[in-house]
Amino acid sequence: MRNGFIELVSATVLASTVAVAGCSSESATVGSGGSSSVGGMVGTGGSSGIGGSSGIGGSSRAVGTVGVGGSTAGTLVTGGSSAGGGTGAGGASGAGVVTSLSGTKALNALTVTEVTQLCNDSYAYFGTAISRATMCKWKGLAYAISSSAPTDAILQESCTAQQSTCMQATPGSPSCSDIPTTCTATVAEYSSCIADQAIAFSQSVSGLTSCPILTRPDLAAVWDLRSSDPPASCMSLAVKCPDLSPPSPFN
Repeated sequence: MRNGFIELVSATVLASTVAVAGCSSESATVGSGGSSSVGGMVGTGGSSGIGGSSGIGGSSRAVGTVGVGGSTAGTLVTGGSSAGGGTGAGGASGAGVVTSLSGTKALNALTVTEVTQLCNDSYAYFGTAISRATMCKWKGLAYAISSSAPTDAILQESCTAQQSTCMQATPGSPSCSDIPTTCTATVAEYSSCIADQAIAFSQSVSGLTSCPILTRPDLAAVWDLRSSDPPASCMSLAVKCPDLSPPSPFN
């Protein structure tokens, strides 16, 4: 009877496995010195898939799409081989990886060239993850809080003018501070801070009053956002690297 029960369970598991494989274009193999991949789809008003390959002495990658009432796409590759070549660390929904540098590498172990790349990659990520309209809305509001406009009409005019100038301007060159020799955080931890900042910035700025209807009482919320605490990932980074000033979309 015990053997019969085991055979019945094995047959059921095999049938379920075949059914799932019939809905996926991916196959899975695992081996030393080889590769493995897992494919699947999950949906809640959208679709979700995680596909990747990993192997000892082989390559690894992770590419996925997640949707809840829609769909977003994100990639996270750390210390492996990405589809486009190289290695990457840290990502966010819809924006891809922050940098192609190895996520396991300590920041104080980066070469001068890699430090420059990390700076450029971080600002390029902001440019991808944060819309131009959102960034320029903030530029207008940030200018407004420093303008000391005597009336709401002048405040709105100053804010709108600065926002329009931003929309037409060419993005400036990235500028980052040096990485302290005592900074033991990894590229992946740094990248998480960059990605989380982009998400928090977009959500927060979207909730602020727009330039055309801005009034002086609205400036309090702008000040509060400017002085708010960074995401938890950035605070964790600061613990390991208290003298590090990572790029910020507020700058």
